[in-house]
Amino acid sequence: MNMKTFKRKTKSIVYVNFAPYENAGRILDYLLSEYSTVLSFTFNFHRLSGSRDRSVMKEYVNGRLKHTHFLYYLPTPKNIAFLILPIRSIIIFLQIITYLFMIKKRYGTPDIYFTVNAFIAWCGNIVRNLHLVKKTVFWVWDYYPPVHSDKIVMFMRWLYWQFDKPAGQDTDRVVFLNKRLIQLRKKIGVLPLRASYPVVEIGTDPTASLQKNPFIPLSYVFLGVLKKSQGLDIFFDSAKDLASYNPEGTLHVIGGGPDFEYFKKRALSCPLKVIFHGYIPDESKVNSIIRKCHIGIAPYIPDGSNCTYFSDPSKIKRYINFGLPVVTTNVFSFSKNIKADKAGIVIPYDTVSFVHAVKQIYAHYDTYQKNALHLAKNYIFTNLYGKIFEA
Repeated sequence: MNMKTFKRKTKSIVYVNFAPYENAGRILDYLLSEYSTVLSFTFNFHRLSGSRDRSVMKEYVNGRLKHTHFLYYLPTPKNIAFLILPIRSIIIFLQIITYLFMIKKRYGTPDIYFTVNAFIAWCGNIVRNLHLVKKTVFWVWDYYPPVHSDKIVMFMRWLYWQFDKPAGQDTDRVVFLNKRLIQLRKKIGVLPLRASYPVVEIGTDPTASLQKNPFIPLSYVFLGVLKKSQGLDIFFDSAKDLASYNPEGTLHVIGGGPDFEYFKKRALSCPLKVIFHGYIPDESKVNSIIRKCHIGIAPYIPDGSNCTYFSDPSKIKRYINFGLPVVTTNVFSFSKNIKADKAGIVIPYDTVSFVHAVKQIYAHYDTYQKNALHLAKNYIFTNLYGKIFEA
């Protein structure tokens, strides 16, 4: 074990994120393997399931879970979720401070406070100034364009941006998910034009097993929070044509969210079988479902208000872990990698293109499958995440 690794494994880290992204790209698993003490806060924003509404703080020591604390969660009816967002944010902030006082007494002052959210990063800088943590790290995951058809959502996005700027400027170490996020902030004057920042993408954890047989009824999978901006409507809009091509096909939907009931209603008239698995916290069960499927779909709607344009597709990284070719839209920067490596097909958001992409992948499945796995091997998470925390 080299000195750098030894020093890291003796350190403690506070990690704060929102469900269901707390282990996106296996980031939590990485922290558990690299830090002796991990204090993980997971807050809920979307209603994912009836049993998963409570936020939690978990204490891990040497990779083992020692304590679980259930945090207060303010129930939020869908129609007023954004209206009471400021109240929920205050509750989150107060709980972070309260538990960090407890953590300091139990473990001493944590070495690092780490998050991917601007508001939570802003909270981290405050607790650092209160000497409840030593150093803050902000891995910038997103940008929410201050444009939306809903004026309340637009205002809340503007409000979120008021935390983004000071969080990026005051955090001890800032790392970005992609170059788009850096270029945007430079363009609007938030970052110095000549400054350079590290870029670390969502990682993968590829499996070497490729044993799927495409010459059976196709299984599609959609993983993620169920909201209309994720583009799942295109599957149901295309279902009649897909059924005429492969009538025994099945769509597996993994996840919960604000539009869960909407999509369940759409499935009632769908000519293809649709299985709603709901939100599954057990990642091994999620992997088991994905592994048995043939095509991963991520048809994000290419809209100016869609924050996905500035993000990194954790669901696609999850698909290609298992050699699943992908059908997606040209929304995020990773689309060019999918296209260049022929690990799937990038389409405009329309049903004709969607159905054609499915047929193309089916006709050349072995090639797309191997390419998907090969692409995944370029982003193995253990090779990427150390750069987030480098001094």
